[in-house]
Amino acid sequence: MNVKNISIALTVLVIALLATLLMQKGSYVSQATEHYTKTTTNSYKGASKIIEYVNNSIDVNKGVWSLACETVQSVKTSQDQARLESKYFPSTKGSMSIANMTRRFEATGAYYIISKFSKVEVDKKTEVKSLAGLVSVNVNALVGNPGEEIEEAEEGEDGAEEAVEEAPAPKKAAKPAKAAKGKKGKKGKKR
Repeated sequence: MNVKNISIALTVLVIALLATLLMQKGSYVSQATEHYTKTTTNSYKGASKIIEYVNNSIDVNKGVWSLACETVQSVKTSQDQARLESKYFPSTKGSMSIANMTRRFEATGAYYIISKFSKVEVDKKTEVKSLAGLVSVNVNALVGNPGEEIEEAEEGEDGAEEAVEEAPAPKKAAKPAKAAKGKKGKKGKKR
């Protein structure tokens, strides 16, 4: 009788142990599924935001490049450029510097262009100053060199004076090149 009771007790104990293991296994699976869902959802949301930012950046870059190209092709005055800016970026307005004869359009901190004009015009009726005679469009920020524009602005008139001083230098360098040739005599020898 002892063996019979012990075998029944062991059988009940083994069944209880197996039931506990199966219930625990189900709990592990649900915990793992919950953790997987949580981490993949967070990763997906993060990746979606990054893709959204990249797409937005691409759209802004494309718009500023289109603005720069159309500015070079069709703009004559700062008012023409203001119309183009409102066409591509209705909510953003550019700023004009009469002193520097430039108009700066900044879609974002990283994407901007600077248009340089040759003269300031004053409207006789309204006495409003505007810029005319587009000289160049600075796209250094769009190609990854935003610091060059800042350096040019800091140089101001000093940079212009340096350019004038440097201009005669190539003419002086050309004279020694002529002297190096020398004159040739009848048989092609130098005198």
